Amino acid sequence: MELQKYVRDVYSCVRCGTCMRKYNLEGVRGVCPVREHSSGFEPTYSRGRNVVARGILEGYLEYTPALAKVLYECTLCANCRQQCGAKDPDTGRPRIDVPAITKAMRADLFAAGVEVPEGVKKFGENIERTYNILGAPMEERAGWLSPDIEVTPDANVVYFPGCLTAYRAPEVAQATARILNKAGIQFSILGAEEYCCGDPLIMTGQLQLARGVARHNYELLKNKSIITTCAGCYRTFREEYPKLLGKEFRLRSRHMVGVLVELIGAGKIKFNGAIKGKVTYHDPCELGRELGVYDQPRQVIRSIPGIELVEMYRRRENAWCCGGGGGLKAVNPEMALEIAQDRVEEALATGAQWIVSACPSCKTNIRDAIQATGAELQVMDITELVAASLV
Repeated sequence: MELQKYVRDVYSCVRCGTCMRKYNLEGVRGVCPVREHSSGFEPTYSRGRNVVARGILEGYLEYTPALAKVLYECTLCANCRQQCGAKDPDTGRPRIDVPAITKAMRADLFAAGVEVPEGVKKFGENIERTYNILGAPMEERAGWLSPDIEVTPDANVVYFPGCLTAYRAPEVAQATARILNKAGIQFSILGAEEYCCGDPLIMTGQLQLARGVARHNYELLKNKSIITTCAGCYRTFREEYPKLLGKEFRLRSRHMVGVLVELIGAGKIKFNGAIKGKVTYHDPCELGRELGVYDQPRQVIRSIPGIELVEMYRRRENAWCCGGGGGLKAVNPEMALEIAQDRVEEALATGAQWIVSACPSCKTNIRDAIQATGAELQVMDITELVAASLV
């Protein structure tokens, strides 16, 4: 039982309600995006989910399809954990890891054979069949390559785009490859041999299948230096593979924002000042709250001449989720879009012309929200901004 691992977390909750609303000098702000865009009943946010978890542990609740629907309507953005007042007195870190509790319950109900939402089943079926979450042909995984991009088959550096980038945001992969080419970094790709990193499976509780794709990728990447533009892939390589496969299964991986900082600092890429205007940065949950990467993307943006960085009200560790994470977009796409529209409104309030992020899931969901609202705003990945500004 995965939930048993988090007994201490579950019983640390005193139901204070800080995970519902937070008070500050600016007024009252919601903490959980799902609660703000649903009925608002207790099980829709972390306080109620902790009560459900306690009921499961004590045996007076059981997993049902109705409970499964509630558990899968969560972006796993971890803002509840961030805002929670229960801190470890020695480290100052949150004591209650609600996203981990939610993922554990998802894994337990999946293992118990409980009926799960159709979108969740689709993730697993697609990965079993084509090794990507979209069910797209494996041979098209490297379809983003264009004639001007140079790939070195035996290079020790491997660019790992991930499913969404390869199939739904090829412009991000192309921008990344062109930057690496410009900087003189030889890189290879796995192409059709690349499997989903496993992050969507872990988030939705399909751990056995996740271990299978993790082992496959690990065997191909274990002696390589990996660069990825996906916040989910990066976090999964760093944090989830050792949990799934064992502590010794660690991969040397870097997110592209860290690579960009190094390249700019070393003078290996230079900017032409072709793009001018205001940019606001959206912190991806998996790169920001999960891994603490806040300064590097801002450092990159500020280094581009002609670009002014303006911040949204909710930023860094307090950033509002894009709505596309945790499998929510597959389970309740309408809610995911509404949450992204919140973010678009915040970006517009800054006067920015572009909203920039460092995660393909964030880019695609925010792009959908911009299209739905007709907002005069453009969204791009940080690699696209850099590539468009290069000499």
